[in-house]
Amino acid sequence: MAHHAPRPRAAASANALPVCGLYAGPRRSAAVLIDPVTQRQLPLSLPNTEQAFGALLAWLAERCAQLVIPDTLLAEPFLNHTSNIPVVVWIAPSALLEAIRLVTSLTNRSPKQTAALLARWPTVPALRPFLRRLSASHHTDQLSLL
Repeated sequence: MAHHAPRPRAAASANALPVCGLYAGPRRSAAVLIDPVTQRQLPLSLPNTEQAFGALLAWLAERCAQLVIPDTLLAEPFLNHTSNIPVVVWIAPSALLEAIRLVTSLTNRSPKQTAALLARWPTVPALRPFLRRLSASHHTDQLSLL
């Protein structure tokens, strides 16, 4: 039987942006920033406060990073003024996220593991179509008529 060399991994695009996943735990939130070139992960822990989320958004803007959050975070006060958010925010459906967490046993692991999953979400072809981009017209206290 012939042995084949492993297929080379596709190189990240030179203009690919870093992506950060944010997942809120019961007391603190976890964020994981993934560099697209090196694939290095930078885990962060932050309190569940509007000030901490604002600081995270400013830090991500300095790195030209995008943010992926579950749709359960749409009710958070830091997203009330979407026109002032300095980064692109992608929304993952929480029902699908929780199903993935359940079958992969992430429900028994730290929130940073789920944040890393969210950060990788845009790079997974099967998951990418489920992302929605947070638009500047989004208001958490209004219902969509469409």
